[in-house]
Amino acid sequence: MNTRDLAYFEALTKLKNFSQVANQFGVTQPTITMALKRLEAHFGIQLIDRDQSHAQVTVTPAGTTLAAHVQVITAELTAAEAELARARSGKIRFGLPPIIGNYYFPTLAPALMQAGLIDQLQTVEAGSQNLLSDLRTGHLDGALLGSTGPLNAPALVVQPLRRVPFTIVVANDHPLAAHSSLRFADLKDEPFVTLAEGFVHTKAFAWFTRTAGIQPSVVYRTQDVALLKHMVQAKVGVALLAEMAVLPADHLKAIPLTDLGQPTFDIALVTSKTLRQTPAIDQLLTLLKKEGTL
Repeated sequence: MNTRDLAYFEALTKLKNFSQVANQFGVTQPTITMALKRLEAHFGIQLIDRDQSHAQVTVTPAGTTLAAHVQVITAELTAAEAELARARSGKIRFGLPPIIGNYYFPTLAPALMQAGLIDQLQTVEAGSQNLLSDLRTGHLDGALLGSTGPLNAPALVVQPLRRVPFTIVVANDHPLAAHSSLRFADLKDEPFVTLAEGFVHTKAFAWFTRTAGIQPSVVYRTQDVALLKHMVQAKVGVALLAEMAVLPADHLKAIPLTDLGQPTFDIALVTSKTLRQTPAIDQLLTLLKKEGTL
């Protein structure tokens, strides 16, 4: 049995058409037919029922069972290829969401330089949800990820580091800046600027709007945290951000929210269970755990 036969079979269960599968892979239709015959001979059971008169393809119960396993096998092979490619490059590919990266990296950089790791580190910046997907597909060695509450990722190794609240962020001269705290319902008439899909803040925003029973106007969405903060400074709108996202240099006011049961911004160090243990990676993870719990 070879992996190409499995790839043909998986496509056949989805497209249910031999010609379309052949076109997808750039091969002839008999190639697909022979691959199916090899699989059925190997497993000793019919996987595809083909009505020759109507050219209809039906996946048998056994074929459905195999297809489910093939999806897992394909995902594991893709992850293995990505991890081995990184091993050849000698680089540690590490995910950092902008908010977490801006907070931790300035303090991490000197330690990374002293340890001789800075040249080996290749950082990838994206929202936590997107980075989590990259970890699952093997495209990252690890990441510092944010989540609303404890991160549940059974296929990965999750080391919780910190928990911080979400806040409402406004310009220093905004009328709301005089408040020491707010309920989210108080913001029903305020325009918001928000982070785009792929950021944990999107889930938190949905929780607050649903729980408060309001639907404030979102005037702009962006993946650029710095741009979002500039728009808040310009009073284009207010923003929901984790408390750690607001730095003194931003000249913004972060106002606590008093809503009961509200989600928190949890930070965790996340790695693959198959992560190769090298001195460089061990040293990096030790530094990240040390800085992350400050």
